[in-house]
Amino acid sequence: MGLAASQARFLNLTARKTNIEYEGQQINQQRTVLANQSASYYNSMLTLSVPTPPSTETYKTTVYTCTYAGNTYTFNQVTGKDTSATISWTYSAEEFVAQKIGTTNASNQNGTYKANGLTLIAGSNTNKAAEILEEMKKATGNNSLKAEDIYYSDKQNGSAHQYTYYLKSQLPANGKEGVVDYYRQADKTTYNSGVWTEVSITRDANNRIAALNGGKQDGKDLNLDSIAIVTTQVTDNDAYNDAYNEYIYKNYLYQQQMEEINAQTSVIQAQDKKLELRLKQLDTEQNAISTEMESISNVIKKNVEKTFNTFG
Repeated sequence: MGLAASQARFLNLTARKTNIEYEGQQINQQRTVLANQSASYYNSMLTLSVPTPPSTETYKTTVYTCTYAGNTYTFNQVTGKDTSATISWTYSAEEFVAQKIGTTNASNQNGTYKANGLTLIAGSNTNKAAEILEEMKKATGNNSLKAEDIYYSDKQNGSAHQYTYYLKSQLPANGKEGVVDYYRQADKTTYNSGVWTEVSITRDANNRIAALNGGKQDGKDLNLDSIAIVTTQVTDNDAYNDAYNEYIYKNYLYQQQMEEINAQTSVIQAQDKKLELRLKQLDTEQNAISTEMESISNVIKKNVEKTFNTFG
């Protein structure tokens, strides 16, 4: 290769090397931008709030109940001082509503009536005789009934009672059996609410209400002395379910955001990998050019020495 050709080739390689270095700088700048973008996504991921599922313990409340005058009272709110507190309450009671169910066999042995295997009791012996009488009048259409005209049986299952009612006029004569109508209490619940004032409260070691004393209702004194209180923990299932549904929704949004960040990060990593490979190609090419330039430089040097020796 002549001196002129060597010089031209050297200049061409120098220009190419310069272009490679410039392209390498551009790639490094692009990789820096990608790194900043990746860091931004990572920081946004750190700011995401991970949803926490609700605990049923959060939605438990303490419910106080007591039994007074045959009714079970549930405390809605307790205000004031324990020495003179005000308690708002509600209670529900099963109201007697007679309903004819059907007919059954009954027997009379020496004045003792039995039906459905149970001994019958005179209706006048119950503390709800007047209430039962009125409802039985409605059910039978007989307004001349008296409390002693009604008998009932009590089928007890644990603490639950099932009362069945009969008309004495239909019950068989002594020593005989017969078919009679029978009635039962239909499902009807009445709800009542009210307020007790000037109640003295006794609390246990856990600061829970343990007993009541004194008290007034509508200005009249109550006999609340030493009424025991039953404490139960009740879970507000509706509130818990609402909170759990909210958790599911927030968790869905969280997972969606995480997937979006991961997808963007994967794209950035793929782009960075492509740039890295290109940078390696440029590095290989630059090494080859450097080697060739060194070789051409040696050729040029020898040509110069030879030329000067010829004219020297």
